[in-house]
Amino acid sequence: MSQVSAQILRAEVLSGADSAWLRMEQPENQMVITGMLQLSNRPGCQAFRELIRQRLLIFARFRQRVINRETIPLWVPDENIDLDYHLRQVDLRKSSTELTLHAYIEKLLSIPLDFDRPLWELHLVETAGGTTLVAKLHHCIADGIALVRILLSLTTVAPGGAFFEPHREYKPVRRTGQRHSGLFNSAGDGIRRITKALYKFVSMPADTATHVKGALQPLKKAAWSASVPLVEVKFLAAKYKATINDILLWLACGALRRYLTEAGEKPETASSFRVSIPVNLRGDTDTLMTGNQFGLVFLELPVGIENGQERLRIVQRRMNEIKASGEAWVAYGVLSLLGKMPLIVEQFIVNFLSSKCSAVVTNVPGPRRPLYLAGAKIEEIMFWVPKSGMLGVGISLISYNGGVSIGVASDANRLPQPEKVTQYFVEMFETEKTKAL
Repeated sequence: MSQVSAQILRAEVLSGADSAWLRMEQPENQMVITGMLQLSNRPGCQAFRELIRQRLLIFARFRQRVINRETIPLWVPDENIDLDYHLRQVDLRKSSTELTLHAYIEKLLSIPLDFDRPLWELHLVETAGGTTLVAKLHHCIADGIALVRILLSLTTVAPGGAFFEPHREYKPVRRTGQRHSGLFNSAGDGIRRITKALYKFVSMPADTATHVKGALQPLKKAAWSASVPLVEVKFLAAKYKATINDILLWLACGALRRYLTEAGEKPETASSFRVSIPVNLRGDTDTLMTGNQFGLVFLELPVGIENGQERLRIVQRRMNEIKASGEAWVAYGVLSLLGKMPLIVEQFIVNFLSSKCSAVVTNVPGPRRPLYLAGAKIEEIMFWVPKSGMLGVGISLISYNGGVSIGVASDANRLPQPEKVTQYFVEMFETEKTKAL
């Protein structure tokens, strides 16, 4: 029996949702989640390599590649996995730290993964300011929550201490749809909610045309902020009787409004600025760390409202309506179905749905305590979310060790200065904190 035949016999068919994200891959819009861990010092190369071998390669998806991408995608074992290819050491110490790291990350965002190999890369980047681990992980391996868990499973709670156990100590809350799994409250209730959600998805008009929508190109841009204190975000949430997620979406909305205004747009005339929000659908006891188990909901950000408090109340009200709808479960079902349809049908529906919004916004709550990677303390965590279909802007929010940071990944045609959005987010936070005191 040939090696190829043996691989086929050991192959696994991708789930509907995993297949859907795999086949959304385009040269100008990759379905890759990029993460960054800024470290206090350089881990030993051999120790780091052994860590990857013992802790990352235990997950089958990191030892497999995908074949038959356009028909019935299959996971097949990669018998000759080359760790020298997947683990890259990059020395940029002779260059300016922040600009060089920034440029390197933008380069990685613009270059696709090699589909003849397992769909992941880890880049250990040395700069004058320290060491940064940059991870590229394809969305078909897992969703953002799961991939963050996988990366955190490499860490310890102290230098040389016990490994961090994400499924025990890190349980991101499902923000919506929690009581609507299965057939919702009853079969009749499930049918009613499914019908209503499907009608909403199909009937909502295309989003207002602004310069963030339009043709895409392979070149991508990226930015990230320093963290703001989570305790102060909680203070704002308590002050305005809102959730932390409401506050973060409100701040992101304000940053986008300012960006659009300064770019010459007139957000007050926009009928909508709709964003898609991934929603975690994993159960609290779910220990599975690969695969995609999330839905998408659509939120109209009130970028046209000048008054900040009014914007917050609108964000709050609309998020509460979404939480009661069960739309996330319906979207998950649609995604799973798309992965089983002919590729041309999936592409048509993905483009149709992506015309309904202008950006992706995702919020991933991370660990509350400091963690260590191969003995090096993790100082900051950031990740950049992929944008499906015709979307060119992705906004990522993540908390870690008492702070919250925002990242923006964008198509160079659509939002060429993402650092302005991250800057405006922090400035709005400072302004609103001062007002609330």
